[in-house]
Amino acid sequence: MLTPLPEDYTDAWRRYKKTRNLYWFVFLGYVPVMFVAAYFSLWVFHNFSFAYAFAFAWAAAFLVTGVRLSAWRCPRCGKWFAAKWWYNKGFLARKCVHCGLPKYAVHP
Repeated sequence: MLTPLPEDYTDAWRRYKKTRNLYWFVFLGYVPVMFVAAYFSLWVFHNFSFAYAFAFAWAAAFLVTGVRLSAWRCPRCGKWFAAKWWYNKGFLARKCVHCGLPKYAVHP
């Protein structure tokens, strides 16, 4: 049984923007954060073992945020906003591929 969906989609789009921004932070922050982690690892441990572990954790965070962004559900129909089982438009989708709700629409 599906729960009734709200009439105002503001909170849903706010959550989407947080997920999208977190994805971009993880994506764009990899190189500078790994540079600092490698420098710290070399300075403290005199090897890159900490940096390798941190890189693995950062890659896992990238995977999780990417999946959360790709599998984000439409506030109107509750299905994946940008994906069907055979393709995924990701964050480039301008409207829901199922019901046609435009991205960032506040009301139905």
